[in-house]
Amino acid sequence: MHRLKRTTITLVAAGMAVAASFVTAPSAFAGPVALWVSPHTISSPGNSCTHPGFNSIQAAISGAPSGATINVCAGTYTEQLTITKTLSLVGQGVVTVALPAVVANSTTSCDTAPGTGAYSPDQDGVVVCGHVTVKATGITVSAAWPTDTCYDSEYGILVAGGATLDFTNSALTAAGVPVGSPDFGCQGGVGIQAGMAWVTTSSKVGHAVLSGDAISGYQKNGITVDGSGSTATVTGTTVTGAGLAVNTAQNGIQVSNGAKAEISHSTVQGNECSTVLVPSCGLNGYQAIGILFYGPHAGSSVTSSTIKGNDLGVYNVEDTRTAPAASVVTINGDTLRNNRDESVYLDQGWATVDHDVIHAASTVGIELVQYNGQAYGTKGVALHDTISGMSVAAVQINSDRSASDKRGSLVLEHSNISSNASPFLNNSLNFSVTQLGNT
Repeated sequence: MHRLKRTTITLVAAGMAVAASFVTAPSAFAGPVALWVSPHTISSPGNSCTHPGFNSIQAAISGAPSGATINVCAGTYTEQLTITKTLSLVGQGVVTVALPAVVANSTTSCDTAPGTGAYSPDQDGVVVCGHVTVKATGITVSAAWPTDTCYDSEYGILVAGGATLDFTNSALTAAGVPVGSPDFGCQGGVGIQAGMAWVTTSSKVGHAVLSGDAISGYQKNGITVDGSGSTATVTGTTVTGAGLAVNTAQNGIQVSNGAKAEISHSTVQGNECSTVLVPSCGLNGYQAIGILFYGPHAGSSVTSSTIKGNDLGVYNVEDTRTAPAASVVTINGDTLRNNRDESVYLDQGWATVDHDVIHAASTVGIELVQYNGQAYGTKGVALHDTISGMSVAAVQINSDRSASDKRGSLVLEHSNISSNASPFLNNSLNFSVTQLGNT
């Protein structure tokens, strides 16, 4: 959650020439257009990996009509991609899109929209901008910046301007500088960014549909869904942080500033902030988070997923000035294990924790907090959960006991909370608690 001040750095990008041309002009195709990209020499008829029409993905994108399918043959393509039309990218074999050694600033209307000027210019491995739908299947994006880069607007894939990215059976293996680099502690490097809350126009909205993917090698966040109107559906996807060799507090998935995300059948792991490298990390300092709901839209959820090996498993805080009238976030049917600190952490707002299994090596299973400065209280509903192996408590209400604390509430029912150092701790003066049928 820790965010440093953005730094403005001017980079000079070298142009990259590509040798590519149409073998057949798009207007000559009847029906849906299929284009082929391959490292092989361009040759007629341009309809296979051995006789491709292009040897640059960007050249094919630029030449393709809307709705085209671009077949990308096995190989590594060193280029940044700009996509402003509806199309499909289909990997034929092992396909990697790698960032050039000299990275150009991205200049789409999304990257330069009002609101972006206060920050470093955007640099994207891939940008999808505008009211378009892009489907990518079998594609790996490796957006590794030079190791001495401290830059806060680095995105492996940026989706904005109302665009939708359908990223299926694909991977992102790098976004930002590599772990261990001197500038790894800078706050840039997001794997997939859908939406940008800081933009003041409709360019702020992005939509991501992620299925069967692997996200890793990110510097700050694996997936960020940000801004009112932005959405994501994440299914069967694994998001893996850098583990203890981290000198920043990573987040596996962040859903923020009015965005909505539904996460299911996925794994989020390995987001830990090293207390050796950064003494301020840890239980009472900065924490790396598996799934961070930070002002999410109602209906956001994580279900049937595994959240393991993070500092903190799932965190929810709602940032509107008015208390919600119903539960905003649902954490249902998940397994949370070996998260070093809290497995579920509920700040102001209303969340439901239902039918989850929380166990092994955490200090607290479910923690609800109360402190001076909250706009309204913390409300939690925990039903049919199994919590075991907590070194402090299965469930804890942790309050600063200020006279200004807003009243909170907890319903804790039909849960197994006995196999812990303590089943339930509450140091609050005004937190309403209902317990029923717990063992």
